[in-house]
Amino acid sequence: MKTIKGTLDFGRFDVPYRQYGEHENLLMCVSGALQTMAIWRSMVKRFADHFTVVVFDMPGIGRSNIKSGPAHVTVQEQLETLHALIEKTHPGGDVTLAGCSWGTAIATAYAALRPDAVQHLVLSSFGMKTNAVMADIVQRALVLYHKGDYARGADLILEMFGNQIGESYKRQIIAQFEQLNDAHAEAFYAHCRNILKLGRLDELFDLTRIKARTLIVNGANDTIVDLEDMYIAKRLIPNCEVRLIPDVGHFLHFERPELLEDYAEFMVVRETTTRRMVSV
Repeated sequence: MKTIKGTLDFGRFDVPYRQYGEHENLLMCVSGALQTMAIWRSMVKRFADHFTVVVFDMPGIGRSNIKSGPAHVTVQEQLETLHALIEKTHPGGDVTLAGCSWGTAIATAYAALRPDAVQHLVLSSFGMKTNAVMADIVQRALVLYHKGDYARGADLILEMFGNQIGESYKRQIIAQFEQLNDAHAEAFYAHCRNILKLGRLDELFDLTRIKARTLIVNGANDTIVDLEDMYIAKRLIPNCEVRLIPDVGHFLHFERPELLEDYAEFMVVRETTTRRMVSV
């Protein structure tokens, strides 16, 4: 498999990315808060034969670098970074955005702002707003930040919504918080403060403008998103379907790896079938 390791020099950020495969269609993966590109390994393995798959560390996360200015990376800056990376890596075919957790907000907003640029959306653990449980977690995380106790952030996540994931991913989360430096911790907790102030996604962006085929997948046991949000999105996004997965929490295919085949049925099987029907 062809692999490109690159860095996007964009404004005040250096954004590391990895590009896998050589397909005309692009699958761009947008991570949640504090999640690095490493969380997409299983997606890369499953879909690199069908897409050019691109993963990256959002500014303020992982190996990215904020070269100047404040630690806080605004929503607008995240959207502009995503656009710059799509322009740099797009091989010319369809664009699929796959977002998880906070990444679903960025992917959805991008598809609403640039409806002709995105043909397919896969949104995992989608929410319209910060719910009461998430707001409580953020407030507790801010206390840890001010104490300089970054490592305890992992305990908070695992206690509140990560108890269903496997041991290997738990260890990854623990290691990530233990390795936080001051700059990345400041960026993460600035993001936490900001999401408490943000309004509803559908009030900030016009979701009715989205043209992409859209799949929203949420876990029935996910406590940090309000499940009715995906049904609101289904009514707003013209071509949208939703799936509620029983006995699964916020981390979806980390808890149930076979969910990758649900994504594949939407992203590969039905898309291929549709193209054949159109060509006939």
